Amino acid sequence: MVDHRWQQLSPADAADLLAGFPEPWWIAGGWAIDLFLGRTTRQHRDMDIAILRGAEPALRAHFRSWDIQIAHDGAFEPWTGEPLPPRHHQFWARPRKDGPWALELLLENHARGTWQFRRDASVTLPVRRLTRTTRQGVPYLCPEVVLLYKAKFAEEGRNAADFAVTAPALDAAARRWLHVTLGQTYRGHPWLGQLK
Repeated sequence: MVDHRWQQLSPADAADLLAGFPEPWWIAGGWAIDLFLGRTTRQHRDMDIAILRGAEPALRAHFRSWDIQIAHDGAFEPWTGEPLPPRHHQFWARPRKDGPWALELLLENHARGTWQFRRDASVTLPVRRLTRTTRQGVPYLCPEVVLLYKAKFAEEGRNAADFAVTAPALDAAARRWLHVTLGQTYRGHPWLGQLK
């Protein structure tokens, strides 16, 4: 049975936990949407953090005393710090084995400074373009990439809500990129008409 208890962390809490982490990281998921919009739009169950694939040794060193598990297909596998094979991309992490989870850590594929969408490697962006930063210096994933990930489960209430509040706030370049990549990855996607 998977334990689904989560600490209620804020972006500032996450930034404190990742202070000194030597590799790039970003707040992802619904919290990234809220940071982009500058307001809380809904309740968040967990705290998603994106890091680059290959940063696993730094992750293990930074959270050396934490319980970190590989999360895959609704189950956990123990993690001893080795790089994950391509079929795995997700960790759940908590300070203690008997406590609630604190962070969901997601590995982002990349090559030579270029981010590659995990579900379609032909969809890319320069890694530097992934980053937005709050006034307090907290890094988060750009909203068009967050929405591209959410598009796979567009019918889920939280994903539909995130798209509804974010799409009108996208600038022309982000809107165009999302429209093109959605059409390439998910033909006939229901969000396409709303991005024109």
